[in-house]
Amino acid sequence: MKTLKLSAGAIFIVLLLSSLTLFSQTPNDDLIKASLAGDLATVKKLVESGADVNYKNAAGQTPISVAFFSNELVEYFISKGADVNSSDTPCLVSAARYYSLDVIKTLLKAGANPNKPSVVKVDTRGPVQKMLDDEKAKGKKGNKYMVKAYQDMLDKMPADNTITTYALQAAIESTNCNECILELVSAGAKTDISNPIIGGNLIHDVAFSYVEPESRAANIAAMGPALEKYGYGIPDWYKNLDPSMGTPDDVIALLKSKGVDIEALDNNKRTPLKIAVSAPKQSEDLIMALVNNGASLKAIGMNITDTEFDSETKDPEKIKVRFDFPREGRNAKNGSGYSANMDMVNPKPKKVALISYYLYDAGKGKANIAKTAVWRTQDAAGQSQVDGFYRKSIGKLKDTFKENGISLLTPDEFLDTQEKAETYYGFVQESAKKEKTSITRTRTTSSSTSNAYFTTTTYTTKTATVGTLKVCPSGKGYRAFFVANEAEDESQINNFQGGIFTANRKLTSSLGYELCKELGVDAVLVVYIATRKPKQFQDDYGVNAVVSIMLGPNPGRSGDSDPEAKNLGQFYCGTRTFYSSPLIFKDNKGVFGQYDGMANILAAHAKKMCDYVIGKEKDSE
Repeated sequence: MKTLKLSAGAIFIVLLLSSLTLFSQTPNDDLIKASLAGDLATVKKLVESGADVNYKNAAGQTPISVAFFSNELVEYFISKGADVNSSDTPCLVSAARYYSLDVIKTLLKAGANPNKPSVVKVDTRGPVQKMLDDEKAKGKKGNKYMVKAYQDMLDKMPADNTITTYALQAAIESTNCNECILELVSAGAKTDISNPIIGGNLIHDVAFSYVEPESRAANIAAMGPALEKYGYGIPDWYKNLDPSMGTPDDVIALLKSKGVDIEALDNNKRTPLKIAVSAPKQSEDLIMALVNNGASLKAIGMNITDTEFDSETKDPEKIKVRFDFPREGRNAKNGSGYSANMDMVNPKPKKVALISYYLYDAGKGKANIAKTAVWRTQDAAGQSQVDGFYRKSIGKLKDTFKENGISLLTPDEFLDTQEKAETYYGFVQESAKKEKTSITRTRTTSSSTSNAYFTTTTYTTKTATVGTLKVCPSGKGYRAFFVANEAEDESQINNFQGGIFTANRKLTSSLGYELCKELGVDAVLVVYIATRKPKQFQDDYGVNAVVSIMLGPNPGRSGDSDPEAKNLGQFYCGTRTFYSSPLIFKDNKGVFGQYDGMANILAAHAKKMCDYVIGKEKDSE
């Protein structure tokens, strides 16, 4: 499921649209409805019949103000005397919000005021007031800093519950259309604008609202149907829009050249860089754009020096990869055991489905006289981390398999029918081993009291538990299938080699046979990255192990085989890169996690795995 990050401006325009009456009452209402739909023929017919091109409805909209998707309509309305500045929600603001560059140019040429804002009445104070009231209601248990933050936010919000958005703000918050932004600035759009919610300036807006091109594409895809619901006709150019048309570096450089301060503070005393590095899902592109344009890392006490992980994984030749799957039955000629004899697999796998890619943190703990505690990577941090690892590694992983004659398919590729998608997402995995879903640390202490007659001993047990973290890349459609428990101490072992995967007929048959068959592939692959947060109160994160396991149908099983004697599926190959102590990829002073090295690790895994599967290398370990 994709997670969409819509800008405040986009949300407010949808709220505004919901208040429109879509059923016509007068020819003038018909004109707005036809303009919404982008229906030029009907618009011309209505105007020629006397409909007013400057009619303003109860929502403060005019026919031209809702025509922001169609330059042809805008030109027609202008030719008929439409006022480009009369609406409460100017066409220029909406055009800037929706990448409509041609309309922006036409409106500016016709005299549209780049500094006339859209004014939308919406309850911005209510939700913040509720959060403030809820925090105060906690009494002494409430967070006094949050109380102050909420109160400060209310004090600086508009008293009349209106949101004022300028065209330049709309372009910055909702698009990465550098040309749109440049057109507005060149036409005199003022750059000393403050965000009505967080304060700050336009560079704060860049930091606060920036989303990666991929997420922006998802937003565009979602916004089309939302607008259609309210009668808008969505043109093909918007549906097929390339969301990678600009970079934050260009926008920030332009704003700096116009005097916008990159070190200014918002209502919460944050610089734009502080907002960017504090985001639950950091953008390396945004952070580096701010740094490259002069934002001070020192001012926020952070750095971008190489991490251990980055240094240790730069050279692919130095990455150590070991086989990591059970030995039992590996050389069996009759298909018995838990590992396939790959000499019997003919033809060799050509299509392999990457059914799982996830980050796994089993948690860490300690129990001593002083304290009993457990901890792990926070959910939001884990999501950001697995997204970073995946983004940096998936291309090289697929390419390495391809170089060895194997197509590695991601969910968007192997789920090519509705039936396969339903099977994959509804598949109930079996395993003879129970998955560990939490870590517990327990400490029992005793104390004694004595009197003249007897001694009393009291035992006190303290227990702390935390759930394990398994998280897949956001928006990619993966499931985190269980292959092995990666306990805190186990991940530091060279490899498991039979201690963890063996005697698991249910697992191999479930994933290696049943799921393979349903997906129509030759084998399936599970990749997971075992990470750790070594210290409870310090935001350092490290990689303990990277594991890749391939499973497929048993090549030695025939239809009349004893079902208890042979597995339906078997392990084809497994590889592991391990580190005896966590190799830090994000330290507490680091601006963002450094994930590039995962591409080299997984490429090394893929090469070793392919060599084994196609017969170039044997397991001699």
